[in-house]
Amino acid sequence: MIDSPFDDCWNRLERAHEHRSALAAIWNEYLDDEPFDVSLIHEGGGVHILRVWQTTPIPAGFALELGEWLYNLRACLDYIIWATCAHVTGQMPPPDEATLQYPIYEHKSAWDNNEYRLKHLRDHHREMLLRVQPFNSDADASYLRVINRLARIDRHRRLTITTGYIAERAPVVEVPDGCQVALQWGQRLLVDGEAEMARLTVSPWTDDMTIWINPLLGIDPEVNEWAESKSWRRIPFSDRMKMIQACVAADIAGYEYDCRGTSRRSELLTQDYVDACDERGRPTPIMRKPPPDVKWTAPVAGGPGTRDRFEGQGFPSGPASPDRS
Repeated sequence: MIDSPFDDCWNRLERAHEHRSALAAIWNEYLDDEPFDVSLIHEGGGVHILRVWQTTPIPAGFALELGEWLYNLRACLDYIIWATCAHVTGQMPPPDEATLQYPIYEHKSAWDNNEYRLKHLRDHHREMLLRVQPFNSDADASYLRVINRLARIDRHRRLTITTGYIAERAPVVEVPDGCQVALQWGQRLLVDGEAEMARLTVSPWTDDMTIWINPLLGIDPEVNEWAESKSWRRIPFSDRMKMIQACVAADIAGYEYDCRGTSRRSELLTQDYVDACDERGRPTPIMRKPPPDVKWTAPVAGGPGTRDRFEGQGFPSGPASPDRS
């Protein structure tokens, strides 16, 4: 039996955390094999390209775990609405549960067309949801938009495209005495397994010169579809995932406290929010739907038995009592 419908929200979030840990383990094991290489290519006239390329594909398990992480977060958001409706209506399951979902829309028209799904929520719940919609904020920075977009790709189309991102870069160059180096930064995202990270122009230059470089770079995992975001790609991949989980945890805590007057993560809430919830008061207690009446079959007379049968001898699930032999 569920003590609170919000318990399943926390369970989903915990499972997402497990998938995030699995992602880190897969990536670290992948790096153990040194799957990236670097070369300095002279293009002539003292111009050199520092190129990074991938020598070993990223394991498919990485994208699979990422998909599971996204699935659990998206499900968690939907669970929040289901649990809130259960408290508001005092019914579990809540009415019209098939239409319930956490709204995530990039256009106001989509919100208007689907607001009927939220009819069992209180007015302030709808206002809370409206404020956080991607169309009502910086859509590129919206964690809800990230979850929704990537989860839809994984759920309905294909695995997300995983690659590498040059998160740290501090190359050191040794050139002949009297030469100068002009550095130009290039790509950080590996596309089709390659990135031209930097261009170095050494001057003056003669073709008998030799230069040496220590690339000093660090590569993080990346998702092509996520790297398109200017807001998110500047944040290390692991930090992004932590941030999104923290946002979802705050979402659960907010609605849970509003409905129940308590939350297992109430420290995530501001005192002003807690005071506003307390002033509004709580919905009526949930009345669980009574179990259906038992439909008994017609009576059948019992047949003769044996001691072996009573003790479960030969029964697939094993004996019903210890062996007395």
